[in-house]
Amino acid sequence: MLYFKFVVIYFILFSFIFLISKYFNWVDEPNKRKIHKFPIYNTSGLALYLFYAVIISQYEFNHNIELIIATGSFVCLGGFIDDRKNIRPITKLIIIFIPSIYLLNNGITISDIGKYEYIGLINLGKFSIPFLVLAIGLLINATNYIDGVDGLLLGLFITSLVYYLCLVDSIEVQNLLKLLLIPVVINFIFNIIPHKTSIKFFSGDCGSLFIGFFMSFLTISLYKEFNIHPVYLIWPLWYPVYDFLYVSINRLVKNRSLFTPDKTHLHQIIFYRLNQNHILTTFIFLVINIIIILISYYL
Repeated sequence: MLYFKFVVIYFILFSFIFLISKYFNWVDEPNKRKIHKFPIYNTSGLALYLFYAVIISQYEFNHNIELIIATGSFVCLGGFIDDRKNIRPITKLIIIFIPSIYLLNNGITISDIGKYEYIGLINLGKFSIPFLVLAIGLLINATNYIDGVDGLLLGLFITSLVYYLCLVDSIEVQNLLKLLLIPVVINFIFNIIPHKTSIKFFSGDCGSLFIGFFMSFLTISLYKEFNIHPVYLIWPLWYPVYDFLYVSINRLVKNRSLFTPDKTHLHQIIFYRLNQNHILTTFIFLVINIIIILISYYL
């Protein structure tokens, strides 16, 4: 019954943001590099963040995760502005790095990346902050990269939260993650409905940048607070990282700018091979993601 109340609350918030988006015409316009062919509202990521903000303002679950969400407001705002104005990549990086440095300086950081059987503890030492800044920047950009097929980013976010929910033994954090799943599941449904449907809703950069930011620091926090080994934590992130590295290396090899969008992402290649079927493409990647997570966990 408690979760039903929050579902209702989010539907009200979701509807409110949708109506505002309709009034101000906050849409993602189609162009030659985008898959959709009709203007689609792209502020469901804003609705998701506002729900998260309501949760942490009304309840206390875990200080670090709540601080991550609160600080993520800067990333969410930056993504919202980017959706409206198309800000420069360097400006976007600054918007990401400032709140990241703030969290790192406020204790959400790590000094090592785990202990391993043959090589022992890998200590980061003085390179801790540079390593984490680069890793966080990579993951945030990587999540933004995979937001190109309907439902893919949100689907991977759902599987990640469910997986972490199973790893954590804290009841408070489990309850928080369950609440955080509510808007993601609802957004996922409205993200994968057909393009011609008037209620289709994209996350936008507001959502994709915040999800990348949140996942980066959630992973750090789960290792720092609950001593969950990085070997377990990294597997939900395998595809964003793989896609980012593949596309970036491919652009460098072909002497292209790293910041120039293209359609060389693996999910886009498969999408076109499947006659531009969003649902089937997303379903295939989610099944592969779940299989890889399960195999890696048990190995």
